[in-house]
Amino acid sequence: MLDMVLQDPTSWLMDVSSLRLDRHALPWPPQLLGIQSHFKAAKSCGKGRNNRGCGANGYSTAAAACSCPPTRCQRLWSSSRETWEARVHPYSRPSSQCWVSRDVQMSVLTDLPHSDSTTLDIWKRILSLAENSECILDVLCSILQDQELCGIFNITPAELDLLQLTLIHPTEENLQELCKPALLQRLLKIESLPVLWLVLRGLVLLSERPEMAIGIRDLLPDVMKTLRFANTSIALKASKISRNVMTHVGKREAHPIVVELAEKLLPLFSRVSSEVQVGSILLFKDVMEAVMWWQKRNMRKTVHRGLLPLLFQMSDETPSVAEASGEALVRCAKFLNWKELKRQAKRKGKMEIKECLLRQDRQTANEYLWLSLPYLQNSQASLRYEAVEFIALQPLRGDAHPAVRSVATGIIQRCQGQKAEPPQRRLIGMCCWPC
Repeated sequence: MLDMVLQDPTSWLMDVSSLRLDRHALPWPPQLLGIQSHFKAAKSCGKGRNNRGCGANGYSTAAAACSCPPTRCQRLWSSSRETWEARVHPYSRPSSQCWVSRDVQMSVLTDLPHSDSTTLDIWKRILSLAENSECILDVLCSILQDQELCGIFNITPAELDLLQLTLIHPTEENLQELCKPALLQRLLKIESLPVLWLVLRGLVLLSERPEMAIGIRDLLPDVMKTLRFANTSIALKASKISRNVMTHVGKREAHPIVVELAEKLLPLFSRVSSEVQVGSILLFKDVMEAVMWWQKRNMRKTVHRGLLPLLFQMSDETPSVAEASGEALVRCAKFLNWKELKRQAKRKGKMEIKECLLRQDRQTANEYLWLSLPYLQNSQASLRYEAVEFIALQPLRGDAHPAVRSVATGIIQRCQGQKAEPPQRRLIGMCCWPC
């Protein structure tokens, strides 16, 4: 889908929304949005939803929301692409003009696939342009006042007002208006990445204020549910909000949601983004410290499921991920009151930690086996090696036959002798065991 946007965003937008967009609707070269294409002039000016589009003079209705003088906007909207490129370098950023028309902004918000990551990338690009252009910001704010959005997203005018507050400067008064947990909770249920991005953007601001972080504490389970989209940008926002809230509210205030929050964090340990991994692992560590005594029984099951992923991630090629995983594993051992595991985790003895895990009952060992299988497809050789080593040891270590146990012992010694070797060489060695 991204290739389609990059090749010809105009045709793609028209196919999705039936809008007739041409170079008059987007007077600035598409490079300003990070999109390369050749715009083809339409034979006539189309009209989109509610008759939005270009006027008779090729003057987009975005100019109506623009703070620039009308004559200036008219002249720019009617300019051909060749004339424009002759005047200004394609990557220059004029400070006083509207680069993106209202039609395009509205179409990204309402007509493009709501749950597609490409839609969110385009939306984030528009928001970044708005940070340096009052004109684009004015257009965005005017869009978020459009009552048509209430019908599209099934929200109330009051909830629409909150979305607009996420765009403007976060003064104390604006944040007080934004801090309405009941309305924000409804907005978090909307199946639209651009809308969720605005909501999470506002929640990040609120979570940075201690007095407001307490007010949005009960929203954390809903915030973590946004992870269902498997979008890295959304996951980063969600983990940042959760960590801020956990930091400000304290253990006693956070305990109602810690068990559910911990369960949501486990899938993030193996995400592609190292920022998401580090944020989720450190948050998992904070969550364990906030558990009250009557919650420990339920929490123990979640912590046990986190041991193997944390062990594997100690070998991550990103140092910050490996370090955070080691620290969290020590905290897990302390939570479980597992002295041997805690000692080996502090020593970072990976083989010894594996042996600790394998000394559990057969059912638990089998669960670890299933948890290790996805790591065989990991892009990092070091993590694939850890998975291969663990899977190879599991059925052999406790075998009843002495010969099989002897092979297992040989494998352990071989692996211990190869710890200092690069992951690629270790993998080759593992594949060349004598028959």
